[in-house]
Amino acid sequence: MILRLLALLLVLLTAPGAHAQGAVDVPQQLRTAHDLVAQSLREYAQGHTEQAFRTARSAYLDHFEYAEPPLRVLNPDLILEMEYRFSDLRNGMRDGQPVAELQRVAGDINDSLRKAEGIVSGTGVLAPTLAATGGFTILFREGLEAALLLAAIFSYLESSRNGRLRRAVWWGGAAALLATVVTWALATYVLSIAPVSRELISAVTSVIAVVILFSLSFFLLQQTDRRRSAEFMRARLGQAVQSGSLLALGLVTFTTIYREGFETVLFYQALAVASGPVLNSMYLGIGLAALALAVTFMLLFRFGRRLPTARLFPALVGVTALFAVAFVGNGVRAFQEAGWIGVTNLYGRLPTLDPNVSALTGLHPTVETLAAQALMVLVYAAGYGYVRWSSQRHSPHVAGRLERH
Repeated sequence: MILRLLALLLVLLTAPGAHAQGAVDVPQQLRTAHDLVAQSLREYAQGHTEQAFRTARSAYLDHFEYAEPPLRVLNPDLILEMEYRFSDLRNGMRDGQPVAELQRVAGDINDSLRKAEGIVSGTGVLAPTLAATGGFTILFREGLEAALLLAAIFSYLESSRNGRLRRAVWWGGAAALLATVVTWALATYVLSIAPVSRELISAVTSVIAVVILFSLSFFLLQQTDRRRSAEFMRARLGQAVQSGSLLALGLVTFTTIYREGFETVLFYQALAVASGPVLNSMYLGIGLAALALAVTFMLLFRFGRRLPTARLFPALVGVTALFAVAFVGNGVRAFQEAGWIGVTNLYGRLPTLDPNVSALTGLHPTVETLAAQALMVLVYAAGYGYVRWSSQRHSPHVAGRLERH
C-alpha cells in the first residue's frame, strides 16, 4: 500500500506534463503503447518501414514513458527490461529484420505491458477467481466424461469374470493419463520454440479450442448423439472382447480416454495464456478438480447409475459456451497483436476492466473482439434453438415407436 501511494505521488510530481494536465492514467498509457506496438508491426509488414519506426518510437516516448515513474518504484527491473525491448524493436525495424523476429520482440513487449498494468492495477479478486474456476471446470468436465466412459466399459465387462480383461482396461486408462501428461509437456516445449510469434500461436490455439468447445456443447445437448457414441464404443468393446485380445481392449480404452486428455491439454494451453499473472490460481483450480474427480470416481464406481450425472450436462454446456465466447475474444485479440487484424479501439467509451479479467473473459475494448463475441453468442443461440426444435420434432416419433412396442 505504501509503495502504491508513493507511486501515485511520483505520477503527480514527475510525469511529463503532469502539472498542466493532472495525474497520468497509467493503465491507459500502457494500453495505448500496446496498441501502437501492434500498429507498428502492421505498418512494417506492409513495407512502411519509416512510419513503423515512428509509431514504435511514439509507443515508447509518448506513452510508456508517462507510465514509468510509478512502475520504477514498484518494479524497477521490469522497466529496465522493457526499455531494452522497445529499443530492440526500433533497431530491428531500422536494420530491416524479418517480420517474424520483430513479432517475437513485440510479443515480449506486450507480455511486459500486461504485467506492468497488472502491477499498477493489482490482480484483485475477480481475476484469480475466474482463473481458478476455469482450471477447475476444464479438468472436472473432461475428467467426468472420462470417468463415465470407464464406468461404461466396466459395466460392459461386468458379466465377464476374466480379471485379465479388467486389468487391460486399467492399463489402457493409465497409459492414456501418461500420454496426456507427455502431450502437455511436448506442447509446452514445442510452442516455446516455434518459429512464429506467440500471439499467432495463441490465436490459432484459441480458434481450435473454440471449434472443439462449440461441437462439444451441442454433443452434450443432443441425447441421440451421445447414444450413438455409446453404441459405437460398445461395438468396439464387443469386437475386442470376442477376439480375446488384451491389447485390443487396452487400445479401445486408451483411445477413448486419451481423446478427453488431448482436449484438456488444448483447453489448458489457451487458458494458461489468458491467466498470465494469476496462473497459480488456475493451478489451484486444477488441484481442486483433481480432488473432486477422485471423490466422484469412487462414488461412480460404488453407486453407478444411481448418481445424477445426467443433470450436470446442462450446466456443463453453459460453462463450455462461456469458454468458447472468451476464447473467441482472445483469439481475435491475438490476431490483432500479431498484426493480422486491424484495431478499432473503444477505450474511454466502455468501462475499463482489469487486464487479467479482460484476458480471462475475452472482453477487450475493441470493435473487432466484441463483434466476434457477439457473433459467437448469436451462433450459440441459433444452435440451441435448432437443438430444441429438433428434439421436439423427433419426440412424437420416438413416443409413437415406444407405444407400438
